[in-house]
Amino acid sequence: MSSRNYISRNAKRRRCPPVSGDEVPGHPEDYDSRRAPRLKAGRARIRNRMGLASPATGTDQVVGLGLVALSLIIFTYYTAWVILLPFIDSQHVIHKYFLPRAYAIAIPLAAGLLLLLFVGIFITYVMLKNQKDTKKAQ
Repeated sequence: MSSRNYISRNAKRRRCPPVSGDEVPGHPEDYDSRRAPRLKAGRARIRNRMGLASPATGTDQVVGLGLVALSLIIFTYYTAWVILLPFIDSQHVIHKYFLPRAYAIAIPLAAGLLLLLFVGIFITYVMLKNQKDTKKAQ
């Protein structure tokens, strides 16, 4: 039996199009969309088996929405503070709701330095912990 006949019989049995092309061979009534290859679903299934993906719970969604809302508020406030406020007269009442402009550089700089500090501490902690575990194993 030639491999060509085997492939064509196998393809007819599966009733789905080949993965490589956009055209469906044969008659359109032979196509069964329920049995068509689904690459994305397969990857998600593998991630779920490995424990890398889990559905978000209601609490996760609320926390995520809160973080997005907080980020949006901070972005809007900072944008108005840095970009719009210089064009408004300095005697206007809106200026009392914003810090002096010097803090517009100092606060993000301090936040970035703290972020780098905590990332460095975390990496150091993980590396030292792994080093102790490997010494115990030897």
